[in-house]
Amino acid sequence: MKNLKNKSLNHYFLYVLSLGYLAAIFCSMKFLDKKIALSVMHFLRSSNILFAASARIPDILPQLVGIGTVAMWLAYYHLSRRLGHNEHLRFLQLAATALPVAFLFKAVLQFAFGRINPRIWLATGKSLQFNWFQGSGAGFGYFPSGHMTVFIAFGTAACYAYPRYRLPVVLGMIMIGMALIATDYHFLSDIIAGAYVGLLATYILRHLLNRWHVKELQ
Repeated sequence: MKNLKNKSLNHYFLYVLSLGYLAAIFCSMKFLDKKIALSVMHFLRSSNILFAASARIPDILPQLVGIGTVAMWLAYYHLSRRLGHNEHLRFLQLAATALPVAFLFKAVLQFAFGRINPRIWLATGKSLQFNWFQGSGAGFGYFPSGHMTVFIAFGTAACYAYPRYRLPVVLGMIMIGMALIATDYHFLSDIIAGAYVGLLATYILRHLLNRWHVKELQ
């Protein structure tokens, strides 16, 4: 009975959180995205060095996801032989699953929404509306933020496994989001959407893995 009550509370919290995220995304797109992007670009253009440095940031997210996933699965299989199930192994299993799943989620959503990033918008004056199923080859595909999706998925797994470190993890995720905005590679709404998708991916995977563990013990 207690487990059913906790499950209902978790689902209710997720519904409320989802509505909050959707409201934040809408408000950001309506009132904040353009203003923040213009202010950031004005600041970056105030220094040639700063502008040039921010324009040359490489996208190594696929490599990070690939290396991180393989490294965590190897660590999981190595430690599981010696330690059995504990919080460290649960974290490795959840995080190693969440990273590629979150990356896949963001790729599908970016292709579906087909939104440009602030730099392209400022350079071309293209519409900020969603360009449905335009993919990413023509400068589209920045909503939701892929970096935010993946890092939030990882951070959420860390918060589940190590609640005592929740505050520094959350602060770290906020700093990553701010850095993505401060370089004008993402609108605020991209960051909020990425955070939601990453959190949702890890939440669903944790629920499925917990059910799998329960079946294993039966």
